[in-house]
Amino acid sequence: MARSEARALRAIFFQEDPTRRSIAEDTRLSLVKVSAVLNDLEGRGIVLKEGKTRTSGGRPSHIYALRSDLGYTLGLNIRLDQVRVVAMDCAKGLLFRSSSPLSLSPDPATHQEGIVTQVCATIDHAMEAMGGPERLLGIGLALPGMVDTRRGVWLLGLQLTGITHIDIADFLARRYGVPVMVEDVARSLAFRQMLLGEGRTLRNFVLLYLGLGMGTGVVVERKLYRGSHGLAGEIGHIEHPQNNYRCSCGNVGCLETVVSPAGILRVFRDRLADGVRSQLQSHVAPGAEPLSLDAIRAAAAAGDRLALSTLAEIGGFLGDACAMLIKLFNPQALILSGDVTVFAEFLRDPVERVIVRHVLPEMLTDYRTHFAVYGPEDEAHGAALLGVAHLFDRLVSGVRREQG
Repeated sequence: MARSEARALRAIFFQEDPTRRSIAEDTRLSLVKVSAVLNDLEGRGIVLKEGKTRTSGGRPSHIYALRSDLGYTLGLNIRLDQVRVVAMDCAKGLLFRSSSPLSLSPDPATHQEGIVTQVCATIDHAMEAMGGPERLLGIGLALPGMVDTRRGVWLLGLQLTGITHIDIADFLARRYGVPVMVEDVARSLAFRQMLLGEGRTLRNFVLLYLGLGMGTGVVVERKLYRGSHGLAGEIGHIEHPQNNYRCSCGNVGCLETVVSPAGILRVFRDRLADGVRSQLQSHVAPGAEPLSLDAIRAAAAAGDRLALSTLAEIGGFLGDACAMLIKLFNPQALILSGDVTVFAEFLRDPVERVIVRHVLPEMLTDYRTHFAVYGPEDEAHGAALLGVAHLFDRLVSGVRREQG
């Protein structure tokens, strides 16, 4: 594939309403060259026109899109207890979704082999559901812990014990014969938000992930910022002076020990164990239904004093994290995503109060805090999108090497 074709296809995939002019601006090709490339790709059945849009000059322009049936990309998300997978077409739509339990032995030394085996089984099942591997374009993985995306190495699993420096991208690429992209869960969600969510119209934003731990996806000028080894944005492991819980990283006071789902449940269990009056006491009795985020939310909605006061306190911790991120990155928005957004209506006010109290007003000009609508497949969907991005990057850079 010619370099100009690869660049045009990448622009079409990543732009919301790609026109001939916007593709030319993105690729830095002339309008004449872009027209020739688009006509050729359309004639070959790779791209198609989808209606028209008005330009600033008033003349309507065709909107281009990749044909959705060119192939599919798999996105996987590994959690503590399950592996989720989605298959995404070239129009960014989900064709298939599935989850399976993640079964690990009591010995952490065997976890690496067990996880890789179950990931391969999940990929095999998804390919079978999609009719085979022939149309598989790439694979993306959203992984917990720390990831070196550039090298494709899963550095640490943190809460998922036994994971140390797995060269998982290279292994899967050799096994399945397609490009493989690995990323941490926060940046996978940030990438999805940039293309399909609240970040579509933003140049600079930070996604604050509150799921299996706490992390950030930093977007600067429409690009993910990863740091020198992919470890940028580990705000979950910044210590808070009012927190005495020990973290999975070994330190005491890390923010994620009180604002992640597991941290919130632990805080509530400890307070309930002290005998505090609450309708949630029924969930800690022997044989009772285990305490859950949904149960806490229901209690807060019913006016339970423990639920409301504890969520307000947690909102204060979360507000401190948000204020810190605003001061560091001066983003247009903070987008909060993950399981904890189920508490959005109870966290929003305490978060905003802390932000206003601790951040200079000049840094809040045109700023907003947004609690995203979170779905359990969002991380895997983000990983699939990153898999396509990696494919296009390889196509463009590969042609460059051939031409050099």
